[in-house]
Amino acid sequence: MSETRGAPAFPGIARVTFIIHFIVALVIGVLLLFIPATFGGWFGYPEIPDLIPVIRALGAILLGLGAGTSLCGIFASRWESVEYVVRGEIAYLALQTIVFVVSAIIGSGPLIGNIVFAVISVILLVLFIISWVSRPR
Repeated sequence: MSETRGAPAFPGIARVTFIIHFIVALVIGVLLLFIPATFGGWFGYPEIPDLIPVIRALGAILLGLGAGTSLCGIFASRWESVEYVVRGEIAYLALQTIVFVVSAIIGSGPLIGNIVFAVISVILLVLFIISWVSRPR
């Protein structure tokens, strides 16, 4: 991708998106990693002891891939260094939104949890799409 003279190397909305995503991934990741049953209970998810290691692993994934890549994005100076992260986030967040919306519709899992996490997913998805549309060409 070439950069035209005077065009920003990195859109401001992308940096804001990465900051917001970093905070969300950090908070949810830490809560899933350290207090998964309590955190799940806040949104109506039942405590299933055999699933605690899997839920903790999801917290670790959010910290490493979510917060970690967003931290890199916050400090990026060129679009090229985050392009694939943004593409991946758009794909992941679109699929995650579908999962929570379908789950809410068919009654799988607690309605409040599905709605809250669908809304968070949609907000982040829209921010990443706006970042993608705003990328330098």
